[in-house]
Amino acid sequence: MYLLQISIRMREQLREYFSTTWLEGDRSLDEYTYTGWSLVDKIQPNETVLDIGCGTNPFKDKIPNLWGIDITDVGADEVVAIEDYYPDKTFDVAFCLGSINFGTEEFILEQCAAIDRVVHPEHGRVYWRCNPGKKDHGNTACEDIDFFPWNFDLLNYYAYKNNFKCYDLKKDGRRLYSEWRRHST
Repeated sequence: MYLLQISIRMREQLREYFSTTWLEGDRSLDEYTYTGWSLVDKIQPNETVLDIGCGTNPFKDKIPNLWGIDITDVGADEVVAIEDYYPDKTFDVAFCLGSINFGTEEFILEQCAAIDRVVHPEHGRVYWRCNPGKKDHGNTACEDIDFFPWNFDLLNYYAYKNNFKCYDLKKDGRRLYSEWRRHST
């Protein structure tokens, strides 16, 4: 019950932040080498993609089989949190580009388990852009947000814990980049 209360409170706080303050800033994918527009080239024409925390859904017109979910309605195909999302299919690829960065370890674990559930169990991939705990969104409102302190060890650990293998760990601007791929058990 306690985790549910934290989850609800965290979602409400993030919903408010990302539907107002965050939209006022400049959000360009051009600043990211690995998790910007170059991701379009990593997707095969027949692959299905779930963009988790898609925001304004910038990849929608660039990737044919993309479905964007977000806790706000600023551009998502469906307004829903990943932990509440139960599609009738799995996706070949998921994008987590700055969306799984907030709250406690328990909250991050819940979201990673949901990603594990929605990504294809044999050949799925996840592309990550993680904030290493920096409150550097360029506004004072982010001071009230609880940022999770991602690092390369945690990316490896959560990948393993959720039946993925972590590849290609790099810094992408001020953020961390990683690709998770399913591994044989």
